[in-house]
Amino acid sequence: MGAGITYAGFVLGVGLSMLFGPADHQPQSTRNALTYGTAVQPWVTPGQENLLTLTHRRAALVWGKFTPIYSFGASDKGAYFISAGLGRPLDVWGVKILPFTGPALYVDQNKNDLLQFRTGFDISQDFGNGLSFSAGFYHLSNGQANVASADLDVAHLGLLFKF
Repeated sequence: MGAGITYAGFVLGVGLSMLFGPADHQPQSTRNALTYGTAVQPWVTPGQENLLTLTHRRAALVWGKFTPIYSFGASDKGAYFISAGLGRPLDVWGVKILPFTGPALYVDQNKNDLLQFRTGFDISQDFGNGLSFSAGFYHLSNGQANVASADLDVAHLGLLFKF
């Protein structure tokens, strides 16, 4: 991870915001997001690997406060992942933020499959008619320094829509 933040610190921040952040009390609806992002690891040139991610956010709640989130992402280098996790919609001074985390199966360019965790956040702005612009960041890793890992940081932009 860049910016002097460790993976453990990032996960802790996302987890605490999911547990104690200011919940968005608006009724949730099922939404989908299509995002395009690029790897931003400090030792990788930005843009060296690009990812297209499709995310499905369910309207249901788990344990009374969490939104189920399912994602599929593919890179232009041949890697891909599928993920199922939880997020918690937050409203911070009118800004919609969705921190999320969950396990992911990551298949790298050499077709090695690795159990990983996808942790991140999305920030969105509604345009009306069920369409929103989103920006965000996620980290895909197993959290272990001595085991093969995706260890991928992705900054992304996208659109959220209902259907």
